[in-house]
Amino acid sequence: MKRKFIIVALTLACTLFSTNARAEVDPNFYIYLCFGQSNMEGQGTIEDCDLTPDARFQMMSTLDCGTRKQGEWYRAVPPLARCSTNLCPADYFGRTMVANLDEGKRVGVVMVAIGGVAIDLFDPDGWKANVAAMTETWQISAVNAYGGNPLGRLMECAKKAQQSGVIKGILLHQGETDAYNNTWLEKVKKVYQYMLSELNLKAEDVPLIAGEVGHADQKGRCASANNTIDRLPSVIPTAHVVSSAGCTLQSDNLHFDSQGYRKLGRRYAKEALGVLGIEADIDEDEVPQVDVNEPIDMTTRFTSLWNPAESMTTDNNGTIIFNAVQWGGLSCWLGDADWSPYEKIVFEFAEPTTMNTQILIMTATDKRIAGTAPAGANKIELNFANEDVTHVTQVALQAAAAGTLRISKIYLTRKSTAGISAPLHPTTNDPQTKEYSVSGVPITTPRYSGIIISNNRKILRK
Repeated sequence: MKRKFIIVALTLACTLFSTNARAEVDPNFYIYLCFGQSNMEGQGTIEDCDLTPDARFQMMSTLDCGTRKQGEWYRAVPPLARCSTNLCPADYFGRTMVANLDEGKRVGVVMVAIGGVAIDLFDPDGWKANVAAMTETWQISAVNAYGGNPLGRLMECAKKAQQSGVIKGILLHQGETDAYNNTWLEKVKKVYQYMLSELNLKAEDVPLIAGEVGHADQKGRCASANNTIDRLPSVIPTAHVVSSAGCTLQSDNLHFDSQGYRKLGRRYAKEALGVLGIEADIDEDEVPQVDVNEPIDMTTRFTSLWNPAESMTTDNNGTIIFNAVQWGGLSCWLGDADWSPYEKIVFEFAEPTTMNTQILIMTATDKRIAGTAPAGANKIELNFANEDVTHVTQVALQAAAAGTLRISKIYLTRKSTAGISAPLHPTTNDPQTKEYSVSGVPITTPRYSGIIISNNRKILRK
């Protein structure tokens, strides 16, 4: 009798535990898996307007990246793949999704993508051979960042994501390398079916949404691959293809530019919303307004170390613990960023420094701009308002001696718009609509692009 009671008690306990575990899954948290190559990981410049997504749009980090930890959810501030990547289609996919879903719903993305890879990297049977054949050090480094097995890492994180929400779709952007024949179609089908099986999902509930590569109307170098990509629905009935027509490319005619990624991402979202039965009216070319009162948080973007003897970790509060050597550097690689709208960059320390520190800005013209702070500082800042920072390539924090720096926040502040206002009409005394550059110079060029001041507000114009 006693044994029977124990069995019943254990059964009841297991049932309660299982019920509680299921209760943690939020059915209103829609999760999308993202995979592919360089255009999925993102090659677009991250601009002001891209840095403040709705908090309902989240990303699970699929690796340790700066202050982000593998398997944890974060607000989806780009980059969404690795720390060295940039703006991608998933950025505006997620933003557009939450903008068209009820307020109680959230969207999360889980991404694994590596530039230049064939679909074989995600083949459950062929990925090892694909990795073994790689010769490019940057590509091997990216694979190693995902534990040497990108497919396995995606599935590992997807299973953890299922503990938080419901997987609603799989987004693919890949094909520049090998989408030129029927073999690619069959390989994509195999990968898709493997993912569904591994995650216990049904195709009718989890469509595959694939984007075209750079379009012929943009002189895309790989545009012929779209002839194959467009036939995915004939092989996978639950596949949808997103057109890249009109999505602008960078000068390499391969990667989309920031505007192109925004448009393509919104088209991914329109397709996913349609699957959910939602017909959305989406402005594909909208540029989000910039909140000029908010600083630009750069904390998560400082992830590179100049000296192999240095190390960087984070604590539970997100504080960066930088173990520095003399004149090494904790840096942020920007490529070619226009910082002319900004006034200064600030590093705030969780504890006063024990050595002199320096901020160093490098530009594409080999110019270096530096600012210093003495030991005992609670923060260091570098004002570059009067410097040419239109082509910033990299920014670093350096220490004058070996030691530990605890950094709580890194951010940019914008130039003040005080004193820049519209002139009065000579007869009515009403303000005239006039536009200025961030330095206060009236704009007379009809097709001027960049950050402008119009009616005392900053606007990003393409």
